[in-house]
Amino acid sequence: MASSEGVHAVILAAGLGERLLPLTQRIPKPLLPLGGKPILCHALESISRLGITTATIVVGYLKDEIKRTLGQTYAGVRIDYVDADAYESTNNIYSLWLARHRLDRNVLLLEGDVIFEDEVLKRLLEAGSESMAVAPYETRLSGSLVHASDDGVVEDFVLKAEQGRDFDFGGAFKTVNLYFLGKKFLERHFVPQLCHAIETGDVGTFYERILKDVVASDKVQLRAVNVGDCAWCEVDDHDDLARAAEIFSEPSQRYQRVSKLFGGHWRYDFADHNHLYNLHFPPQELLDSLRDDLPSILSHYPPGQAEMARLVGDWTGADPRQIVVANGSSELIRIICGQMTAGMVTPEPSFNEYENSVDPSRFHSFPLDPNTFELDVDAFAHEVVRTKADLAVVVTPNNPTSLSVPREDLLKLLTRLSRHDCMVLVDESFIEFSHGGWPTSLESVMDRYPNLVVLKSMSKVFGIAGLRLGYLATSNANFSAEVRRRLPIWNINGFSEAALRALVRYREAFNASIDKVRDDYRHLYNKLKCIPSLHIYEPDANFVFCRIESDSVDGPSLAEQLFTEYKILIKDCSNKAMPNADRYLRIGSRTVAENERLVGALKELLAGREIGAPENDQ
Repeated sequence: MASSEGVHAVILAAGLGERLLPLTQRIPKPLLPLGGKPILCHALESISRLGITTATIVVGYLKDEIKRTLGQTYAGVRIDYVDADAYESTNNIYSLWLARHRLDRNVLLLEGDVIFEDEVLKRLLEAGSESMAVAPYETRLSGSLVHASDDGVVEDFVLKAEQGRDFDFGGAFKTVNLYFLGKKFLERHFVPQLCHAIETGDVGTFYERILKDVVASDKVQLRAVNVGDCAWCEVDDHDDLARAAEIFSEPSQRYQRVSKLFGGHWRYDFADHNHLYNLHFPPQELLDSLRDDLPSILSHYPPGQAEMARLVGDWTGADPRQIVVANGSSELIRIICGQMTAGMVTPEPSFNEYENSVDPSRFHSFPLDPNTFELDVDAFAHEVVRTKADLAVVVTPNNPTSLSVPREDLLKLLTRLSRHDCMVLVDESFIEFSHGGWPTSLESVMDRYPNLVVLKSMSKVFGIAGLRLGYLATSNANFSAEVRRRLPIWNINGFSEAALRALVRYREAFNASIDKVRDDYRHLYNKLKCIPSLHIYEPDANFVFCRIESDSVDGPSLAEQLFTEYKILIKDCSNKAMPNADRYLRIGSRTVAENERLVGALKELLAGREIGAPENDQ
């Protein structure tokens, strides 16, 4: 590493931070807390650990708050301040010009809204002066970009304003806004151009424009230092702040935050074995078609319920009049359970949304056998009749147990309850993943059972969870009409419509993807059976239900350890209605490689906790 001796840090921290209002109403953006301390404090501590002992901070908005918080020395770094009183009408080029007299030595130039790990600055010093930290471009990143040669020399500098609609982002790097600039470079090139810009009244642009001109002139080589594998975040808006909090908080805090998100996990760095969907579909060709149709999708209304039902019918072969399409199956669950039932019985454990959607006074639980978790259909029917419920719910394959109810048992249940004016809702959201697959669905017998409602989640089986697509199918015209009446006229967005129109062209690819999902979860099941501390239930869907046999650990603590130590998220079942719920886990299947990593992590965490190999036969 290059010596940090004689290196001076210059930090620009004058801006308003308007995109973070109302948080920045009384707190300047560089003082927003992350990981228990302000962003600026993280930067100064990192500088200090590198041996840099002096810093200049350019302050403007709420400058007294920054001065009061940091004082004249922080973490062993002596600080002097430069006031940028015209911060509302100028940009960072002017802030840096105000600190030009501090640019007479080797300078580490930072912006006060960037949080980073020490390794980022270490790499800059190792690269030597005239270097800049960059990271591979991602769509969530905004700002200046560079292209670099294979040996790291910056070939062109592209300001944000130059990234038009046709700009090719391929191979581009985002600037991290951390630079190491040498004394000679600053004196001969940078400072003279900086002063010229201000003298000509150019106070509203970014100092990166000078770096762009330098690169274009070929007088000096600027090196791009790839820190894409390091932790860093530029905090411009609330989404950035949330991401930074995720990156720089303690692992246990990250786990608690992620556990409450319900989604959006693609923004974070962990393997999601919690959500359950098809990883092998849709194909790239389908995604490309959605991208190409984006302008039309965004600028036009989607069609109403009748056309959406026709599109689903094109896939299923069902009569569109028997189909109601929804914004995910959860929308239908809320309507049916929350508004259309006087009493409901559901086997438990099951998908919590059913119980959560109904008034507690109208909900009746039917506990599954805790030894097998198999549904006794006769006993269940008896309970439905006893409670005089008008809705019975069966999820098959069940979530979380991954066990299916035999088709003949469901037909027997339908016949029995038809005599008691009771609708039977069969949730088949995972049935395509089951061993029997689509042929075991009850959709084919709807016309024989007017008390049958089949519920499907297309989001899961097609791997399009973000589009939120689900539907119900029933031959009971009055029931379907009542559900439609409770839906808004446009409950499905244009992306979902476009996806439905495209799906019929990819049936072969879909079938192949389902076969791959089955192979993956069977592989996961067989690997998990080798862990003595776990009792594994044979799955019939793309997730595996487990009971922890060791008394030295429970589900919640094991799930948290798996996340904090291995960045793997699974579902602990402590919130499920069953005896000893905190002893159970639900593990979603992903790719073979990811499943192998998960199994290895569980083996390491459970090592030494085994109490003898339990029976794993089901």
